[in-house]
Amino acid sequence: MSVLTVLQFFHITAVVSWIGGIFLLDIFIVPVLRRNIASEAERSKLLYQIFRPFFAWVWVAGGALVITGYWMVYVYGGFTTLPTAMRIMVTLGTLMVMLALLVFFVPFLRMGRAIAAGDWPLAARAAGQIRLISGINLALAIPAILAGVWGIFG
Repeated sequence: MSVLTVLQFFHITAVVSWIGGIFLLDIFIVPVLRRNIASEAERSKLLYQIFRPFFAWVWVAGGALVITGYWMVYVYGGFTTLPTAMRIMVTLGTLMVMLALLVFFVPFLRMGRAIAAGDWPLAARAAGQIRLISGINLALAIPAILAGVWGIFG
C-alpha cells in the first residue's frame, strides 16, 4: 500500500466525518430542535452539548485534512504541479478549514459564554451564526468534493 493511498484514506475519512456531521446537524438536528423545543434556554443548552463533542471531532478531522491534504500536495510535487481541479480542491478546503476555525473561535465560544451567563438571546444568535457559517461550509463542500473527484478520476 502506497503512502498516497494511506493519505487519501485518512483524508476522505476526515471529509466524510466532518461534512457528514455538518449535514446531519444543519439539515436534521437543528430544525427538529427548533420545531420541538420552544424554550430558547433549553434549546441552546442542548445544542451546545451537541456542538461540544462535534467541535472536538472537527479539530481532529480538520487537522487530518490539513496534514494529509498538504502532504499529498508535496507527494504530487507541489502546488504549482497540481492539476487545476486539485488546486481548486486545496483552495476550497483551506477556506473551509479557516471557516471552521472562525466558527469555533467566534460564535461557538460566544455561545458557551452566553450560556454560562444565562444570556439566552445571545446564545441563540451565536447558534444561528454557527449554522450560517457551517451552511456556507456545506455549500463549499460540494465543489470541493467535485474538484477532488475530478482531479483523481478525471
